[in-house]
Amino acid sequence: MKRLVSLLALLALAPAANAAEQGLARPDFLPADTQIMTALEASPSVAEARAMLGAAGAEARVLAAGDHELSMATTLDQRRIRGAGDYSEWSVQLSRGLRTPGKRLMDMKAGEAGVGAARDGVEDAVHQASLQLADLWVAWLEAEARANLDRAEVATYARDVAGLKRRVALKDAAPLDLQQAEAALARALAQAAETEGLAAARRAELDAGFPGLAPPNPPGLSAPQTPHRPFEAWRTLIPERSHEIHIARLLADRQGYLARRARLDRMPDPTLGLRTFNERGGEETGFGLTLSVPLGVARRSATADRQAAEAAAAEARWARMVREVGRIAETDVIAARSGLAAWKEAATAAQATEVSGGRIQRAYELGERDLADLLVARRQTFEAQRQELAARARANAALLKLALDAHELWLQEDHE
Repeated sequence: MKRLVSLLALLALAPAANAAEQGLARPDFLPADTQIMTALEASPSVAEARAMLGAAGAEARVLAAGDHELSMATTLDQRRIRGAGDYSEWSVQLSRGLRTPGKRLMDMKAGEAGVGAARDGVEDAVHQASLQLADLWVAWLEAEARANLDRAEVATYARDVAGLKRRVALKDAAPLDLQQAEAALARALAQAAETEGLAAARRAELDAGFPGLAPPNPPGLSAPQTPHRPFEAWRTLIPERSHEIHIARLLADRQGYLARRARLDRMPDPTLGLRTFNERGGEETGFGLTLSVPLGVARRSATADRQAAEAAAAEARWARMVREVGRIAETDVIAARSGLAAWKEAATAAQATEVSGGRIQRAYELGERDLADLLVARRQTFEAQRQELAARARANAALLKLALDAHELWLQEDHE
């Protein structure tokens, strides 16, 4: 909660970084940053990561305290000696195991590394939730915009059908033209019904994942913006800021400390005790020291070998994560660059198709083209607009993922 308050205060004092500080301009179709941060902090995955951070802190305290505790043993006897009588006797012993030098340091370092990994785990949970939010948000806006396009197509064909009905009644148009227009309207209605359902489903998914974030009326999905930072720079920036790599490194360090601790544990910890006793009803009293040392070696040697293997596996996981994040950075750059190029071409095609459709509309009104040509042109125009919308959504989604993987949005406070 304290982190959320501090982040909201930071966002209130500094609403946005300038373009020179950010690699990508903040899209205007997103909610306010304060709303997004509140929604991300309320995510169950982030709550789970925070709970795991608390567990890691407790585990660090356990390791620092060690396995040894002060123990007390006492005896109470009643002794009978022939010819001498009965005597009450007792003894008390306090003992505690002692960690040999170096073991406590390894325990503390392992605990600190675990806490660091869990702390990064919270940030990574926010990152993963932000990726989910971006995907759901863009998918919802695309579905709503698609539904609007389909409704516009239905309205266009409905006007055609209404006009042709009057013209057929006046013997000014052939019934075949009306049938063609009605068929186009029926197709558009079926398509609109499907996209209406898709938009409702996307809204339901968004509300389920991030309740209360989506407004009643969706914002328009604006055109994607070219990043301010060159694409080549993102390939190195994303791995540098990766929580996944840092977590894997810390976990590998933790296993390394535990492996060194296991090697040290081949020399067992002694147990030192202080004993006092009272015998023959107090005629004999005394104090003494006790020392015990475990003699088993097979189990300790096997434990050390197991920890060494786990440390080697953790190092391999870290190396694999470095490669994986590098692959993600490469695919992010490719998707963003190709998405922008594809959208520009789709936008050009949609504009050209709209101009061509307008000419066919005028030719139809002048009687130079028939209705079939007009219907084909309109269908091509709406289909080009849908393709442009899909390309716009893909480009925006790819650019958002690029920025989020580089922590340019909602996690940028880590790097300021």
